[in-house]
Amino acid sequence: MDRKVSTAYLKIGMYVSRLDRPWVQTPFLIQGFFIKDEIEICSLVKYCDFVFIDTDLGVRANKYCDMAQTIHTKQTLIPDSQVDGILDTGKKTVDYVDKKTTIEELPEAKLALEKASECVARIVEHDLRKGQLNVTTVKNAVEPILDSMIRNSDAFMWLSKMRQHDSNSYERSVQNCALGIAFGRHMGLNKRALNTLAIGLLMMDIGKTRLSKELLEKSTPYTPAETEVVRKHVDYSVEILRSAKDINENIINIALTHHERYDGSGYPNGLIGIQTPAYGRMAAIIDCYDAMITTRPYRPAIAEHKALQSIYNLGGKAFQQELVEQFMQCMGVYPTGSLVELSSGAVAAILSQNAQQKLKPRVLLLLDENKQPYKKRSVFDLTKQDEMPIHITKSLENNTYGVDVRQIGL
Repeated sequence: MDRKVSTAYLKIGMYVSRLDRPWVQTPFLIQGFFIKDEIEICSLVKYCDFVFIDTDLGVRANKYCDMAQTIHTKQTLIPDSQVDGILDTGKKTVDYVDKKTTIEELPEAKLALEKASECVARIVEHDLRKGQLNVTTVKNAVEPILDSMIRNSDAFMWLSKMRQHDSNSYERSVQNCALGIAFGRHMGLNKRALNTLAIGLLMMDIGKTRLSKELLEKSTPYTPAETEVVRKHVDYSVEILRSAKDINENIINIALTHHERYDGSGYPNGLIGIQTPAYGRMAAIIDCYDAMITTRPYRPAIAEHKALQSIYNLGGKAFQQELVEQFMQCMGVYPTGSLVELSSGAVAAILSQNAQQKLKPRVLLLLDENKQPYKKRSVFDLTKQDEMPIHITKSLENNTYGVDVRQIGL
């Protein structure tokens, strides 16, 4: 019997009966073969997104793309017509315009960030220890972030970038929330939808509070057995959210589906395509991006431009292509808070985006052309120049020329 399998789940001993493309477009000369070593698996991964294996002849897979699996938790997966409608028509529900500049919004954004961090800390350290999730506390965390980012999304994103945080800190939940609002704001979702997305992203990993600290802070990659344990956080998150009052199903579904993948290679249910609701498809992109730019116990964070390139390469595979394109537009060629070098030789940090000219954001000048700190930092708008305009020549890794963007203050 032929079964469709993502190449991410191939094993030695499987019998490959069909590919996702003509055999002549690949180096495999025999049309039907047993996988005999890791080299063949790597070659299949390189040329194919999925293959078909004959389960009567060879080893079976742990997960199939065509598997009609049972949802781990009893949850109705509700499609979001607003997001799908925007993707289909290109017409935004709301066309947001900045009401304040980034500098003007920074004080309010700072208060929102501090309040959100305090609320999330209270949820984890107080409410959940009492066995309950206080929805009022969750709403109190999200509301000031949402209001601030509706006025200007860059100010909060800048401050969030400045915070030191690792993969298990409260700040990461807050950053996910902010990324979700920025993504939804860019797409033109109304405030109610932004609120749903924000709460879902803030709370989607709340189930990790039930995992051991030793496991979460492990300094080496997880073993297969440990991976299975960590993946249980999805069911734990759903259970915690469902037990709370006034949490709607869309929020719960974000927790349930943010590890699903468009090609069916995700978990816990191997959903394919739009079987995952739109909020979940958006959350999957955000979670993956933020994971890459966040320091892990076993690896350092990678630069934003490299993380975006990885997300782009996964478009049409792990993530829906249309949503990937929207996310790339939202984040900009040079994401807020990232480090760049200018054609003048100066080094700057991206302070805010120019919606109409993505290659010309507003930057905070840090080092001069001799790579010496400016006596007084200033904001430079790359769109407002006359002759011989200065432009960005390249993105830089954090700590290049001794500049740590997380230590920058305004």
